[in-house]
Amino acid sequence: MGSRLCKNPKLLDVVYVQALSTFVPQLFVIIMDHIRGSSREQITLFPEALEEYVSADNPVRFLDAFVDQLEMAGLGFRHATVNDTGRPPYDPKDLLKLYLYGYLNRLRSSRLLERESRRNLEVLWLLKRLSPDHKTISDFRRVHAEALHKVFQQFVQLCQRLELFGAELVAIDSTKFKASNARDRVKDKEQLDKSLAHINESISQYLTQLDENDTVDEKSDLPVVDKDTLQTKIAVLKRQQLTFEQAQTKLDNSHQKYVSLTDPDCRLMKNERRIEPAYALQTAVDDKHSLIIDYELTNDAADNNHLSSVAIQAKTALGCEHLTVCADAGYYDTVDLKTCEDNAITTYIPVPKHKVPTKTKVPTADYYPDRFVYDRTTDTYRCPQANTMHRFRSQPKSDGRRVYLYRTVSCGQCPVRASCTTSPRGRYVYRWDQEAVLDRLKLRLATAPPRLRRRKAIIEHVFGTLKKIWGYGAFLLRGLNQIASEVALMSLAYNIRRVFTLLGTTRMMASLSSA
Repeated sequence: MGSRLCKNPKLLDVVYVQALSTFVPQLFVIIMDHIRGSSREQITLFPEALEEYVSADNPVRFLDAFVDQLEMAGLGFRHATVNDTGRPPYDPKDLLKLYLYGYLNRLRSSRLLERESRRNLEVLWLLKRLSPDHKTISDFRRVHAEALHKVFQQFVQLCQRLELFGAELVAIDSTKFKASNARDRVKDKEQLDKSLAHINESISQYLTQLDENDTVDEKSDLPVVDKDTLQTKIAVLKRQQLTFEQAQTKLDNSHQKYVSLTDPDCRLMKNERRIEPAYALQTAVDDKHSLIIDYELTNDAADNNHLSSVAIQAKTALGCEHLTVCADAGYYDTVDLKTCEDNAITTYIPVPKHKVPTKTKVPTADYYPDRFVYDRTTDTYRCPQANTMHRFRSQPKSDGRRVYLYRTVSCGQCPVRASCTTSPRGRYVYRWDQEAVLDRLKLRLATAPPRLRRRKAIIEHVFGTLKKIWGYGAFLLRGLNQIASEVALMSLAYNIRRVFTLLGTTRMMASLSSA
């Protein structure tokens, strides 16, 4: 037996384990058991001060120090100065700290923040055991859109002192956030008419039922609907009727095609392959660390009239003399491009392709407008057939631009006219009086295409973090002015989290003390 064990080490291990389990069974119980906690009856000595629960590098220490150094009255916060009479209010600094902590930890609801203020040790430390009710918390965010934007700007200035902005290349783009308004609560004139007709019919039926109930004998076996129930239903329908009538009047007095009944400021937009009530957030992001420089909240689904306003805000925030901006083709707008150039902002935006009518397929590719060469010295165009086109008229546009028209008398005898135009008067070429702005843009795009490819890497990270990772794809509040508060807190929380990753709490605390 001994020789067999020596030749077979695995058999020796089995025998050893069996013998050990026979003589020391309690040891195996300890080894094979789960990890267990301590007894609930065991006396534990917790630290007496909240200060001992928050480590020196805890991010809440930066939130506390950052908000404490703000001048709340100058930023426009209510109750920053306490009146001599009346009930004392909460310090707006404490409520701002609570919201910053909430947005950094994906807690936006005022009721959730109220609950955290009673059980979360970090919040207990941050608010010094204060526990505001959810109504107070909600009202603070609702009325402080402008003040919260100024707090965002204060943090941008701190990032500038830390040299976290490159101020060389800025990407501008927009994303859509779902509004707090159901899709079926957006109605056009036809839908409003149908809804009112349905309500009027229902009210008539209930009134008829009330009259019938008065004539039914009490001893009759016919079912009788309770009078109070019918009157309650009629009252609800009349309130809905009043709402629809007001919406109908509003629609008649405006140029809108539809009206939103829950959130009047939201608009239908394409958001993630579906049409839904939403808002658009225009954002300017710096290339160096993908930090948000500034933003603009709008209910305009189109981007082509927001480039210059967002770019100028970003240039002002950075305090630089010149700025380079890149954006997608949706921002192409000739007036905006001219405004940017006048404000020392160099733009990199794709030029949209020429649209060809699907019916005629004319002009063909060889006769697109870019194939006509302009001669600045003679103020003429040369067409692909080498004919000279002279200016013969100018006309103003509704957006304030002035456009010049060029044509040639050679179109009548041109052998390729069918490929160039279908107009009986011949081919026209339009030129904006500030067309040189577009010529310079095309030259920049031809010499520096990588800047356009860099745009997605700069800004899509921001939108992905806010909407997909943090889950902030829909707004909680209603109304453009109130939602601006949410945008300010979201943008500020993103920048703070980003700087935490780059520098850490210790360096951020040091930057506040040295400021």
